Order: sequence, then C-alpha cells, then structure tokens
Amino acid sequence: MLVYLAVIFDPRCKMSFLDFGVNLLFLNVANDIMKMIDKELHCLFNEYSSNAGRIQLFEGRSSSLTNLCSLMEIDQSEMKTGLAKQKYLKKKKQVGLEGKSELDRYLGEDEEVNNSSSFDLLLWWKMNSLRFPILAQMARDILATPISTVASESAFSTGGCALDNFRSSLTPLMVKALVCTQDWLRKSNDAINLEDYVDELQTMEDGNT
Repeated sequence: MLVYLAVIFDPRCKMSFLDFGVNLLFLNVANDIMKMIDKELHCLFNEYSSNAGRIQLFEGRSSSLTNLCSLMEIDQSEMKTGLAKQKYLKKKKQVGLEGKSELDRYLGEDEEVNNSSSFDLLLWWKMNSLRFPILAQMARDILATPISTVASESAFSTGGCALDNFRSSLTPLMVKALVCTQDWLRKSNDAINLEDYVDELQTMEDGNT
C-alpha cells in the first residue's frame, strides 16, 4: 500500500498514473484495487487531519468572489496567442476547487509537467507545504520509508560473509529467509524416479523392523 501512496504523492503522477499502472498490471481487479487505495488514502488523510486539529480548506468565500472576477482579467496580448484559453481554464478549475479539502484539491489540480531527472520530490513538498500543510506531513512520512541496501554478494552468499550493519538493516529473520530461498531456487525441479531408490528404501525398512 505504501508503494501506491508514494506514487500518489508524486505531483507528476497522482491518481491518473496510478490508475493507468494498476489497470495495466491487474486489469480484472483494477477497479477494486483503486477503490481500496482511495479509501485508505482518505482514511489516512482524515487521521492526519484530526491530529492536526483542523482540515485545511483552499480559500474562503471572499477569495471565491475574487477568483470569479479574475476570470475576466485576461491581457489583450494573450488573446492573440493560445495563452488566453489556458489561463481561463486554469482559473476556472481553481474556482471549482473552492471549499474542498487539501487532498481533493491536490488530486484535482493538474499534474506537474517535469520529467527532468533532477526533479526533487521532497523539495517540491517543502516548497508547497504552505498550500498543503497536512499533505506535506503525510508526504514526509510516506516518502521517508527506510529502504535496506546491501551488496548482493553479501546478501546471497552462504560463504560466511558478515553483513555490514552500515549498509544493511535486514533483520536476522529476513537474512535467513533469503538464504533459504536461495537454496530452494537452486534445487533441481527434475522428477524423482522412485525405482532408482528401491534398494535404499528396502534397506531402510529392514533396518527399522
């Protein structure tokens, strides 16, 4: 679930990209999965909101009137380009988001158009923490989930190499599971012919009687 939520908290992806990915991977149950994710997301948001003591709203009624008036404030120079229509649609969408919670407002806004490898996700949330104070706290906790890093030769070698505590936070139980899985994967899947072991089985039976 944390992986799904992390995608939603990427302003370049949000629900639209997650919905695309889920439908691509789990076509038959995609709708059920998306409903479950949406339910868990809103439950988590309500929990954070209650802890914060309030639910953030976009703006008051006075600002709503201001935005309605600003829909008509389009520079004449923009009329000669395609910017006028874009500006109008953007402001109209902002007015439509009035009175909604932070979460609904965030999901209702357009995705960020930035495919640069230098895009800093945590910096984006820091810069937008005033607009989305509750979501910023959620993003900080969700995106900061610790990840184990360990050299493959150490994690999957049974030669007695000790794991470096600095590079790995794997628990002893997880290491044991990895080693056992390695052994299972290396086992041959060839069928066993019992006729080849009749003599051995007979000897074992005779020894037990």
